[in-house]
Amino acid sequence: MKRITLLAVFAMMLAALVACGGSSSANTSTASNYTVTMSGVTFSVNSITIPKGSTITFTTDQGGSAHNLVNGSNGQAHPESGAPDFGSGGHTVGAGQSWTTSPWNTAGTFHVTCTYHPTTMTLTVTVTG
Repeated sequence: MKRITLLAVFAMMLAALVACGGSSSANTSTASNYTVTMSGVTFSVNSITIPKGSTITFTTDQGGSAHNLVNGSNGQAHPESGAPDFGSGGHTVGAGQSWTTSPWNTAGTFHVTCTYHPTTMTLTVTVTG
């Protein structure tokens, strides 16, 4: 009888350790800075997923063309609720320059486009909670 009780206690302790280990790794995403390169008339990616509180740095190649970034699609500013402020008329990033957004603090799906290259420069930003 003593042996069965000891095994039962051991099994419960093992189950508790496994349960704790499983739940501690549930959310390991932390805010960070992500980089999207603009080369020629395209973004380096068409979409990006970032955790809430992160920023995005947009970088233009040295010798590349300037880009005017807005929150919206099809080269038009259509500010989406919860997206960082891109300024009235957008934010221009010249050749060899970078610009970092303020933090993306709202979970959801947002759009960034270049007003100079609206058909080739559209980025979907997914912000996770």
